[in-house]
Amino acid sequence: MQIKWINPDCQFDKSILAGDVGGTNTNLAIVAQKGDIFTVILEVIFSSSEINGLIDPLKKVLEIAREKRHDLTPSRCCISAAGAVINNRCNLTNCGWNIDGAEIEKELGIKTLLINDFLAVSYGLLTFDIDNEKQIVKLPHIDGSIPEKQKATIAVIGPGTGLGVSFLVNHNGSYIPASSEGGHVAFAPFDDESTAFCNYMKEKIGCTPGLELFVSGQGVKNIFHFYKDVKKIPITGLIAEIDATSDTDKPGRISKGAASNEHCHAIMSLYVRMFASAASNLACTTLPFGGLYLAGGTVSKDLKWLKENNLFMSIFEKNYNKNIVPLLKKVPVYVIMDYSISLYGAANAGICLMK
Repeated sequence: MQIKWINPDCQFDKSILAGDVGGTNTNLAIVAQKGDIFTVILEVIFSSSEINGLIDPLKKVLEIAREKRHDLTPSRCCISAAGAVINNRCNLTNCGWNIDGAEIEKELGIKTLLINDFLAVSYGLLTFDIDNEKQIVKLPHIDGSIPEKQKATIAVIGPGTGLGVSFLVNHNGSYIPASSEGGHVAFAPFDDESTAFCNYMKEKIGCTPGLELFVSGQGVKNIFHFYKDVKKIPITGLIAEIDATSDTDKPGRISKGAASNEHCHAIMSLYVRMFASAASNLACTTLPFGGLYLAGGTVSKDLKWLKENNLFMSIFEKNYNKNIVPLLKKVPVYVIMDYSISLYGAANAGICLMK
């Protein structure tokens, strides 16, 4: 457990108990609202594999908050979770336990809402400023242009432990966020290497593999095993060190090693190309002239690999139909840099959806 008092003296009109539950970490926070501004006061981080539910962690957060400030008594609770939410319950996609909003509400005595994690990202975007580089970085197209954001559909795609997808529809000048399970659509290979990798994964799991097995932390780990098993890269030096680590730790080690090791660099290159292809397919599906946002911890950490030699855009702008290419070139592409967006989004959703 990691405790972070971020803005301990923050004043507020309302406070919300917010959560972001993923396959790796569970981030719980007290978020303040004053006017249109949301501020994280306290954040407590748990390893998702070391807890078996949210009741005790949420009680711990409330206990920590009240020890320092007696006025930190949230009026509502909103938890974003990596999985489909039905009837205020969520079966987590990449975790061995589930979440029941009614149970939390009963135990804590706080009105509770569960939402999909990327629905939270969508609500978080509504609190962000695209001109604030601490929150958003604009990714130039190959010609160096950065298209103007229009009052149109917004799409979000983000690799983390898994792969999340959401979108926001413009309605009379206001945005309506919607969740999806777009990370589980079938993967579409686009060149010889991605085709060989797809065939490897299909043989490995015995069925058509989903997109998140390629574009996520899992994807980086899977590429490593593909390079080891099929491409027969030599298991020496740094590669031997990575091979000896757990699959959970492999993506971070590979990303760090890509600057100096040719095989790590090649793995990251394939990963970025697959990510770009997935983003391009999403752009064709949604026409997000209001912005295509790239989310997730791996994106902000690996921004240099997206930009290197226009690697991301060189794939993103490709399409078999020449009439679609100009449309892709008009899509503003943004990288979300503030990882707390899901907490802001959960707080915002709690205010908007829990009247």
